[in-house]
Amino acid sequence: MINRFLSTVKSLRSDWPDAHTTRHHRRMTTARPVALLDLDGTLMDSASGIVAAVRSAYEGVGLPAPSEAVMRSFAGPPIAWSFTTHGVPADLLDAAIAGYGDHFSREGVWDTRVFDGIPDALAALRDAGVLLVVATAKPFRWALPICEEVGLSPLLDHVVGAPDDESETKGQIIGRALDWVRGTVGDAPVRAVMLGDREHDVHGAADHGLPCLGALWGYGGEDELRAAGAVDVLATPADVPAAVLARVSG
Repeated sequence: MINRFLSTVKSLRSDWPDAHTTRHHRRMTTARPVALLDLDGTLMDSASGIVAAVRSAYEGVGLPAPSEAVMRSFAGPPIAWSFTTHGVPADLLDAAIAGYGDHFSREGVWDTRVFDGIPDALAALRDAGVLLVVATAKPFRWALPICEEVGLSPLLDHVVGAPDDESETKGQIIGRALDWVRGTVGDAPVRAVMLGDREHDVHGAADHGLPCLGALWGYGGEDELRAAGAVDVLATPADVPAAVLARVSG
């Protein structure tokens, strides 16, 4: 099925620079296709490690942990927002974040797996000439080694993560990812789309005028994604190549 969509962009690939082309190369008339990718809940199922770290953080500050479903929802959004939204008062927030980070860095960071079908989807997009950039609210110090450990790095062009204090919004993280894209393709026009599973991905993309495709295999659900303004929702990773190419090609 994927091969059917690749043929639609092969005539354009000779005009697209390598992922590391700089602004000193010739100006392109064809827009460079770019896919910005969320990590947790979109490329990887990391819920179990995150839930364990969240539970440990609540215990550490002497608060009852929320339900399993609520703790799963911590996967994806900025961690400070999640703790604040789910009962951690301002005077305990720093301690909760520190406790989460300590547990996650020791145990949860490797408790993850790549969703079935994601490697094939990324390979198809790369073969079609799409620049693939992770834009995640997970701190970069964890995001990059995780991508390397699970074998995603060879399929990606760049990884942009949150600062260690996780203080940035998803829109700010996406903004830095777009800055990298512009520095990479130089003066070439860009046509980009975001792929994510939570409302924060949709809102962050909208901050930059970008459409966002919703990943239903993640943690947000169809109602959340559509209410946030996702331009479409995808049932499985197998749907990703066609949906992305439809938004960034032409």
